[in-house]
Amino acid sequence: MRSPTRKAKHGMAPRQAQMSKANPKRRGRKKRSRINQLGLVAFIAFVFFTPEARQFVLAKWAEVEDYLMEAVAPYQVYPLEAEYTVVRSIDLWNNGSGNGHLEESIPLPMDVTSNEGGAVALAYDDGTEVAKSNIQTIIDMELRIDGEVITIPSDGLPYRSKANAILTQDGNEVWWPGQGSGSDFCPHGPCVRVSIDVPSGTHETVDFAVTLHSATHTWWHSTRMDGKIDGKSEGVSVHRSGTFDDISERGMGARVNEFSDNPWYDRGGQYGWAIDGRQNTAPLVHQTAASIEASLPSNLKNNAYAYARATFDWLNTNVPYDTAAPNVARSGEQCLQAGIGDCDEQSNAFMSIMRIKGIPTWYVFGALTDSQFQTWEGHAWAYIMLPMSEEWCEKNGVILETCYVEGAVDVVNRKWLVHTPTAYIDWIEEAPWDNVDGYYAGGSISGNDFKRLRSFYTEGYKVIGGTWDNKWLGEDFS
Repeated sequence: MRSPTRKAKHGMAPRQAQMSKANPKRRGRKKRSRINQLGLVAFIAFVFFTPEARQFVLAKWAEVEDYLMEAVAPYQVYPLEAEYTVVRSIDLWNNGSGNGHLEESIPLPMDVTSNEGGAVALAYDDGTEVAKSNIQTIIDMELRIDGEVITIPSDGLPYRSKANAILTQDGNEVWWPGQGSGSDFCPHGPCVRVSIDVPSGTHETVDFAVTLHSATHTWWHSTRMDGKIDGKSEGVSVHRSGTFDDISERGMGARVNEFSDNPWYDRGGQYGWAIDGRQNTAPLVHQTAASIEASLPSNLKNNAYAYARATFDWLNTNVPYDTAAPNVARSGEQCLQAGIGDCDEQSNAFMSIMRIKGIPTWYVFGALTDSQFQTWEGHAWAYIMLPMSEEWCEKNGVILETCYVEGAVDVVNRKWLVHTPTAYIDWIEEAPWDNVDGYYAGGSISGNDFKRLRSFYTEGYKVIGGTWDNKWLGEDFS
């Protein structure tokens, strides 16, 4: 970024202007003649270059163009590491005549590594391993209700049933029962449950505070990624990428079995499937996928990375963010039809297009803040599994089963295969798809004129290890 040029004027510096007064026309002709000569020599040299030399020159020019584009590309600054406390706040207003009642299910965040599906990042034939990185580590969790502070154990273990619920001084109940069916359990995964009565004409607040350590991690092997960022050396790229057929041979095929079938997450009724790649029910998804595939050069038609990245770039170019999205998120097909979408909807579109080629993708839910941890919004994005090629794995002595990445793709925030500390991970989806419905449900309220507002805020944060810039620039595969 250039510094301000306050009071500066256009034109040459005074000394330069004084020197140019002597015979300006002659100096101008000589300068133009020299430039023309150099241009002619360069053109003749290019014409008589061998094809290999010409290709080399063009490749170098492409590198210069890419460098110049990257230099002026917009970017967002993120911390390398941060430790902070984020509070999920539930405000309750009872303006009715009788008691209001809330049954709330609050997800318990977990420690998250750079490869949730595998034991290590990479395993080599000689027995050495690259350990997974911790990208989110939960330090402490507590629930604040009725003037009391209740400590919630890590991972919600050991479980506490409703029959053994903690009773607050105001007679409200708190427990963390683990996943199960029925209103006494957690519908999607570990959670803490709250049962609270709010008398008429009163306001109550329930706060769930999480203290955590979070670190930037990338699954992308690229010069655009800062060398300080963990994971870069083991990351995937278009040159390292495997094919669509390679996916089932990585990670014991677990992600393929869970997240590559069509369709996914049925909202029921008029809303239908959120993620759908079937041609008869999602024709625009099919049409968009075909257009994206056609844009790739012939040698990359079967390249899983190229297809996924081209989809990411296409959505960033063609589908702007919707600040007034409907309460029930649009499906991938509906998002493309509207030509606009919020985080859930653009994620649905991205994952629908991935489904067509059998690339496993799944939901991540949580909240996102700015780099100063001041403003929070609920957020949803995608995780994707991408294989490295068999040739790259064998050449580098990597055991085939471990030769892949599982990384974050946040379309609306232009974060490609990178996790940042500003993203708080509430819950990573696990099959079957109806777990997503359980996450969205969250609980229930009853009572006349009884209102609930959910929000996030930061109590304190500390940035560790400096910052880095995430460039917003598409990837050229031509």
